Parts: sequence; C-alpha cells; structure tokens
Amino acid sequence: MQSINGKTHDNGVLKSFPDHLWKDIVVNAKEASSGEKKKIRTGMCIVYGVHGTPFGKCLVGICEEGICHMSFFRTDPESHLKEFRKAWPNPKNQRDDEKTAEVLRKLLFSPGRRPPEILLLGTRFQLKVWEKLMQVREGETLSYSELAESAGVPTAVRAVSNAVAGNPIAYLVPCHRIIGKAGDLHGYRWGLDVKRAILEYEGVNLVSR
Repeated sequence: MQSINGKTHDNGVLKSFPDHLWKDIVVNAKEASSGEKKKIRTGMCIVYGVHGTPFGKCLVGICEEGICHMSFFRTDPESHLKEFRKAWPNPKNQRDDEKTAEVLRKLLFSPGRRPPEILLLGTRFQLKVWEKLMQVREGETLSYSELAESAGVPTAVRAVSNAVAGNPIAYLVPCHRIIGKAGDLHGYRWGLDVKRAILEYEGVNLVSR
C-alpha cells in the first residue's frame, strides 16, 4: 500500500478503520446553490486537523453538525492547507489536531461509539448523487453511467461525474467506488494511488485493471 509523503504532525488516530463504517453514518444535508454554498461556508466555524490513515495523510474538518470535510493529499501539507482554507474561508476556523483526534476517536473507535455524523452541503443534484454513492457497498464498484442510472438521470453522465468529483468528504462518501465503464480506475480527486489503495483495502480485485 502506497503512502503519501508529507511532513506534518501525525498522531496516528486513523491508522486503521472499523469495518463497514459507512453503514452507520448519520447524514445531515443542506441544499444550496454554488453561490449560497460559498456564503454558508464563509459563515461556518470549523475545527480541522491532519491525521495519518492507512492511505496517507488526511485533512479532516469538523463543524457543529459533524464531519464536513475529509481529503487526502499528495502535495506538501502547506499547499493542501492553503486550498482547504480557500474552500473554508472563515477566519475563526482553527487547527487543533488534538481536538479532531479526540472527536474521531469517540466517533470511530470508542467501544460505545455513536454513529458518526457528516454534513453534506450541495445542490439538489449533488446531494442526490452523493446519496446514491453512499448506497454502493464495500467491495462493490459502479461505473459513472451506472451511477447516473441509479440517480435517475441516465443521460447526465458528465454531470454525475462532476458531482462525484465535487464530493467534499473522501472515504466516508465513497466516490472511490466509482470507476470507468471499461473497468479502469479513471480519475480521482485525491490521486489514483489513494483510490487503488482504498479499493484494495476493501477487497476489490484490481489485478486486471
């Protein structure tokens, strides 16, 4: 499994994941246009941190309603953090690796953990696509055209592809399970090495891909 380089604090909180995590996720969804989304994000106050995962470094953002951001990065940490702050521009946002680590331990690793909550902020179309993404089970994959059909928009494959690429919460909203029609891994916002590592972790046979 290929790791991602990055010199940043790593407290190891996400060195492993519990099985079938996404079956127990509470989804809070807010419909918003692109302009409204930017305004809402500007007004949101979040705590974020960087943690190690089996797939490399991961940036996690948590707001009052739950996890609102999760992304992997291959670039240097400061470049990725700069992109993150541009997407979430509230000056009151605070980096606190210890706090995010504690929240994630309670959500994901505590024996009596409650179902983790996430916040999805997007257009009606994006929310529909992300909802269908979360119905793709571990070990399974779908093509973009199959996902479009599942979402009830079989002729809108390109729009569905764009919605998949705009997913704000990596791994938990499993856009990595969407592959090309020919079975190729196709694009992945956080890198094909990460996508391959996650799918192999989930037991998907990629020998012929």
